[in-house]
Amino acid sequence: MASIGAACRIRGVKIGTHSFLPTARVHFGVGSIEKLSEEAASTQRAFLVTGRTLREKTDLVRQVEVTLGGKHAGTFDGMGQHTPGSAVKEAARRAEGVDLLVSFGGGSVIDGTKAVARELGYPRQVAIPTTLSGAEWAHLVGVTDEAAGRKAGFADERAVPHVVILDAEVTLPTPEKLWLSTGIRALDHAIEGFLSPTEHPVEDVTGLEGARRLLEYLPRSKERPEDLGVRHELQLAQWLAYFGPKNTPMGLSHNLGRRIGASYRVPHGYTSCITLAPALDVLGEGVPRERWEMLKGALGGEPGERVASLVSELELPSRLSEVGVPEEDLDAIAEEFGERAEAAREILRRAL
Repeated sequence: MASIGAACRIRGVKIGTHSFLPTARVHFGVGSIEKLSEEAASTQRAFLVTGRTLREKTDLVRQVEVTLGGKHAGTFDGMGQHTPGSAVKEAARRAEGVDLLVSFGGGSVIDGTKAVARELGYPRQVAIPTTLSGAEWAHLVGVTDEAAGRKAGFADERAVPHVVILDAEVTLPTPEKLWLSTGIRALDHAIEGFLSPTEHPVEDVTGLEGARRLLEYLPRSKERPEDLGVRHELQLAQWLAYFGPKNTPMGLSHNLGRRIGASYRVPHGYTSCITLAPALDVLGEGVPRERWEMLKGALGGEPGERVASLVSELELPSRLSEVGVPEEDLDAIAEEFGERAEAAREILRRAL
């Protein structure tokens, strides 16, 4: 007599495992930043990690400090682009002994805070993102070795923020190109997650819907940058796009971006603008036709063409030559990808 598992396989039912990350709550909607005081209620000492631009050019950091009230034990505002390792060490030194870390900023700030959490033995975290990069959802943390000019980092589920606050109002000061380009980064998450080797009954659905919404709302956000409703929709879209980071590994576009970003100080939003379309053109032939047609349906046309058109419409960089990556370095970069070196080389060639 066949086992139950064997019977399921005979009937064509897919078998797999879904792994949840430690995100316990997501507060979303305009004004939801007020939930921070509720999240800090049981805290003794809360430490804020942010970036210098937010601190110096807006009053938002001060507002967060006021919200924390007497629980506020300090602020570190030196977490720079690509999460410098020296900044992580300094923030961890200053935050010693706290029981809550609050990250307020873009992906580098949130990644940096996750790295600080690891240094301090994993205190609770609340992440308040101001871009669409999606770092708040992931167990993957990129930290730059400044001497080597390379991004290393780690994967650690215990470093994932326990609470995320998606408040569109705090994103208003985010520079336009940073906001829109991190939306392309979110699209990178959605598409490469969907095209990962393992099909998934949940992330397949959320990824395609996230991609569809990003294509719909990014142009609207460029046209109406003050529209909080559109920004809110984009925050939800990027959440859908990266709904299960543990279950949907990223591909060559994302990984080439990590390499280029750290070595040439190119923002990760820009790297996705440059690598995603050519990666789809190069790798599309290897995707099962049914999956490719599903992706085409969500994007409204050929994936590489739709991404390239969107990047152009948003007036974002689309070439390595626009961000200072020299042609003579491309072969060496590609060779780092081992058995995928030829595909990486062709993607970089087309992106030049």
